[in-house]
Amino acid sequence: MIKCVVVDDEPLAISLLNQYIRRYEGLEMMDGFTDALESIGYINNNKVDILFLDILMPDITGIGVLKKLTNKPVVIFTTAHRDFAVDGYEMGVADYLLKPFDFERFKMAVERAVERIRLKEKDNSDLIPGVFVKSDYKLIKINYQDIIYIESMDDYIRIYLQEGKPVITLMSLKSFLEKLPATEFQRVHRRYIVALNKINSLETRRLVLKTGVEIPVGDTYQQAIQSFKNSR
Repeated sequence: MIKCVVVDDEPLAISLLNQYIRRYEGLEMMDGFTDALESIGYINNNKVDILFLDILMPDITGIGVLKKLTNKPVVIFTTAHRDFAVDGYEMGVADYLLKPFDFERFKMAVERAVERIRLKEKDNSDLIPGVFVKSDYKLIKINYQDIIYIESMDDYIRIYLQEGKPVITLMSLKSFLEKLPATEFQRVHRRYIVALNKINSLETRRLVLKTGVEIPVGDTYQQAIQSFKNSR
């Protein structure tokens, strides 16, 4: 769900936006504030995806609020004054809703905001280290931090992740190991690679992952596992 907050000194304006947000599938109304100053702390300390922000308010303008946000969501300005449109776009807001506006105009603004969110998420995803593999006829990125362990199935491997189904790809365990950071992953058996930070406990012949899964440790890899155990 895309989390929304409304800041407007008019309760009726908050109520209308609340109705629109509830009508639009995929949006969730987190909170509404008539006190703009109070909203600043909330937004900075919570995950907010879209902020509907009035411009002219008693204690501080919407532009003033925006300047004080350290955790900036995607912003849609809402105001009865068209004179501030240029200021809004200069601040990099997704859209500018001129009151009164109907649901269709609201939808248009939300679609623009959602596109901004997608682009932001893509940029953030690109910064996270990972590896690309082919699975189900498409190329997908697997972040290193999401991998729990990898299991060999002859010509294929099965990659177990923190969330979602395992990813199956045509590749040898040896080839996949070469794509992984050596300080973060260890082969422990002819059939298994594990993420070192996902290990909960170590024994001579097996290790237990934080998920509760038990992985056998092969004779060839005893020394490497012992070295890791001593370094913990």
